Amino acid sequence: MTHSSTPALCRVDAQTITRILLSHDGSTTTLLASLLEEPVRVRVVLQAQRPAATALSPAARVRMDASADDTMIVRRSNLVRPTGAAISANKVVLDPCHPLAADVITGCDIPLGYLLAGQRVEQRRELLARGVRRWSWGPPDSAGQSRVSVWRSYIIVISGSPAFYIEEVFHPDLIPPLPELLDGEPDEHQEEWPDVASAG
Repeated sequence: MTHSSTPALCRVDAQTITRILLSHDGSTTTLLASLLEEPVRVRVVLQAQRPAATALSPAARVRMDASADDTMIVRRSNLVRPTGAAISANKVVLDPCHPLAADVITGCDIPLGYLLAGQRVEQRRELLARGVRRWSWGPPDSAGQSRVSVWRSYIIVISGSPAFYIEEVFHPDLIPPLPELLDGEPDEHQEEWPDVASAG
């Protein structure tokens, strides 16, 4: 049997990959590592406590059972390839009192999907929303240039209770936007997550 040196992500129609990813209800990290056929790692940009009012939308606060003045842990990161090239930009929000909070805080160099895979707990993902938004990916793009990128959000439910709110924005060179997602204008209001502006 001949083994192709080209990763699965490049052997399959790109829009098919996007559809698979947007509907996937398992670990995004594991799926991307499998498609790329290479290890992926996380690069943390921000990890801090923020009020739920700035970390979550009103709808997400309801789903996370959080009030506006509750304190949440916000982790902003990039999933990257061995070369350091970005695969996705990610936002994780969780209650600091959650039993898994300490593992997330101390394991900030471990992708969340891998960290949760090591936990002996029942878990599932509930997809919330998807779409396209403009996102600045940095070099080699021009300074300040943003590109239309696919995003999605979901809740990770642990042992029957909502534990993590996740937003993922995917690099368009790997996960291109779908035609049906481009019918309207890209979401402009979340070019940067609100909590980042108040990071000190």
